[in-house]
Amino acid sequence: MGGLFSALHTASTALDAFSQALGVDESNIANASTPGYAAQRANIAPINTSGDNTSTSDTVTVTSSGDAFADALVRAASSQASASQTNVEQLTPINQQFDITGQTGILAAFQQFSTAFANLAVTPNDPTAGAQALDAAGQVASTFQSAVATLGTQQQQVGTLIQNTALQINNLSAGIAQLNAQTTASPADLSSVDAGMRNDLNQLSNLVDITINTAPNGTVSVLAGGQLPLVLGDQAYTLSVDTAAAPGSQVSSSGGGNSPDTFSGQLGALLNTQNNTIAGLIGGNGQTGSLNTLAAGFASLVNTALGNGTTSAGQPGTPIFTYDPNNAAGTLALALNLTASDLGVASTTESNGVANYLAELPSSTAAGDQISGLSAEADFGTIAASVGQQLSDANTASTADQTALTTAQANWQQQSGVSLDQEAVNVTAFERSYQANAQVVSILNQLTEDVINLIPPTTG
Repeated sequence: MGGLFSALHTASTALDAFSQALGVDESNIANASTPGYAAQRANIAPINTSGDNTSTSDTVTVTSSGDAFADALVRAASSQASASQTNVEQLTPINQQFDITGQTGILAAFQQFSTAFANLAVTPNDPTAGAQALDAAGQVASTFQSAVATLGTQQQQVGTLIQNTALQINNLSAGIAQLNAQTTASPADLSSVDAGMRNDLNQLSNLVDITINTAPNGTVSVLAGGQLPLVLGDQAYTLSVDTAAAPGSQVSSSGGGNSPDTFSGQLGALLNTQNNTIAGLIGGNGQTGSLNTLAAGFASLVNTALGNGTTSAGQPGTPIFTYDPNNAAGTLALALNLTASDLGVASTTESNGVANYLAELPSSTAAGDQISGLSAEADFGTIAASVGQQLSDANTASTADQTALTTAQANWQQQSGVSLDQEAVNVTAFERSYQANAQVVSILNQLTEDVINLIPPTTG
C-alpha cells in the first residue's frame, strides 16, 4: 500500500513540475515581442538526482538565457550606429550650404562678382556697369550672411537636440534606478524587471556610450562615457550639458566624476557637430571659423584695391565692404550710400586697372591675393570639400555601423531571444510528459481505490 502512495506522490509532483515548465514557455511566447525580453529556461531536476536522498519531489529551476557579453556587444554597436547616423542627419543640411557647381551660394556670387567687374573694365565710366558691379559685391556679402544665418539656425537646433537628449538620458536613468529598487525588493520573479532593464539600457546606449557594472544582487551601475555617474543602485544622477562651455567640460553629472573628452551615441555626434563642424565654419569655442577667414580676406583685398584706386572723376576710391572682424562672414555688408561714382576702378597707369584686378581676384593664385594659401574660390572649394568629406565619411560609417548593429542584434536574438519554433517543441514535449504523468496518476489513483475496496471492513 505504501508503494502505491509513494508512486502516486511521485507522479503528482511530476505533474506540478511539468505544469511550472509549461508556464515558463507560455510566458516566453507571450513576451516574444517584448523589447529586451530574454527567454527563460525551465530546468527540471528529478527526485534524488543529488544522491543525498533529501529530494522528495521534482524541482524546477528557472534561468534566463540573457548573456552580459552579448548585451554589451549590442549596446556598443548601438552607440556607434546612433552616432554615425546622427552625423549623417546633421551634416546633410550643412553640406547643402556649399554648392560647388557655381549655380548658387558663395561660389556663384564670386563668379558673378568676376563677371560684373570684367564688364566694368570694358566701360569703366559707365554708371550702369558700375551699379551692376556694386550689386554683385552686395550679392557676395548677402550669400555669406545667408550661409552664416542658416548655420546659426542649425546650431540653435543642435543645441536644443542636445538638451532634449540629456533629458531623455535622465529619464531613462531614473527608470533604471527604479528597476534596481525592484530587483532588491522582489528577487523571486525578475523576468519582467530583466526585460525592462535591458530595454532601458539599450535605449540609453543609443543616446550615449555607457559602461555597466552588475552587482551580485543583480542591480546595475551606469556611467556615461565611462566616467560620469548616471545610476548607482537605486540612485539616479542628473546629466547636464552647458553648450557654451569649452569642449571637454560641457557635460557634467550631479554625481560628480570627470567628463571624458568625447562621447559616442547621439549626444556625442551632436556635440561634435556643434563643437567642430559648425564652430569650424562660423567660429566659436576658440575657433575663428573658415567662412570668417574667407570673408574677411576677400573683403580686405577688395577694399585695399578700391581704396588705392581712383574714380573716373580722379578722386580717391572708397572701400566698399564693412564687417565685424569677430564675425566677418555674418556681418559682411556694403558700406552705406555707395554709388558707382565711388568706385576707384582706375589704377595709376590704367583707367580700368583696378576693375581688371578685381575681375580676376576670386580665382587669382598670385601670392598677394591668396587667402589661407589659396585663391578665394579655391579656399571656398577646400571648405566645401571638407564638409563633403565629413558627410561621405559619415555615410560610409553609418552603413558599416548599421551592419554591425544588425549582426549583434541577430546574434543576441539567436542566443537570448525567444524562438517560437523552439518554444513549440518545448511546449509539445512538456504537454506530452504532463499527459503521460496524468495517465499514471489516474491509473495509480484507480489502483489505490481498488486496493482499498479489497480491504475487508472491520467489525466491532
